[in-house]
Amino acid sequence: MEKPYVLDLFAGPGGWEVGAARAGLDLDILGVDADADACATATAAGHRRLQADAMTLRWDDHVHARGLIVSPPCPTWSAAGKRSGLRDIDVALDAVTAIGATDNHGFVERDWPAVRDDLTSRVTDRRTALFAAGFWAATRLPNLDWIAMEQVPAGLPLFDDMAAELMALGWGAEALLIDAHALGLPARRTRAFLLARRDRRTPKVDLSPVAGGPRSFAEVVGWPAGHQVRTRNGRRAGGGNLFSADGPSWSLTGSTRTWERNADKVQLTAAQAGMLQGFDADYPWSGSRTKQFLQIADVVLPEVAARVLAAVAG
Repeated sequence: MEKPYVLDLFAGPGGWEVGAARAGLDLDILGVDADADACATATAAGHRRLQADAMTLRWDDHVHARGLIVSPPCPTWSAAGKRSGLRDIDVALDAVTAIGATDNHGFVERDWPAVRDDLTSRVTDRRTALFAAGFWAATRLPNLDWIAMEQVPAGLPLFDDMAAELMALGWGAEALLIDAHALGLPARRTRAFLLARRDRRTPKVDLSPVAGGPRSFAEVVGWPAGHQVRTRNGRRAGGGNLFSADGPSWSLTGSTRTWERNADKVQLTAAQAGMLQGFDADYPWSGSRTKQFLQIADVVLPEVAARVLAAVAG
């Protein structure tokens, strides 16, 4: 039987692929990402990548995709950014309704470039509009069996709206929040997910804790007990904040590159940061230190991806 072909938009360095492997799923995933370093990391790890802007894809080239994964960048929605996406939420919700609109003969005829350009012109930051590429693909690619999308918690209202539109089109769909630490993972990280299946079955994610968890920050990165982590690298006297390495890690962001062990200023390495997110120590992070930590901060945690994919594609 031919392996299913999965289109992964804003694919990043490979969290979904690692998750699929851990779930025992044999998925042929084609990842699309505009960032050269993220593509280099994924390629070095053995994953397929097309370096391209998802907003300019020719959807006719992907009509044979059977699964769709979408993880648009989150800076305009995240508390770590300016959150301009929240100010533009009504514009975004209007776009979801417009893309999903149908009449008795099918979708109301619209041209993707026109929809894309109109939405992009109306939001404060172009990155807020990136979700639209995923929802357009979700509603227009004719052979999809399932869909999985991920965003920061502020994106949940958008996913709720998308789920309603998909259910109106005959899909089974659910939007939910998944707290990685509640699963027993070593980092505090909550994300919104949208799961949908064309067979009308509503996917249900296994949220039971991992065996042997939870592990502490120190246990994961190999530090002895009794240390604290200082954020922002102490760039000024008393700068940054402290948290105990004997508990879970704070949520990782791009600025995690400045974290260090408070007692002796030993900096966190990219490999250790990746381990906190659930990657193996030898995962081949590419690019500058800044770009490596951005990839690690933005990635979908493999353990969470495994559970989501097992529910929606298993």
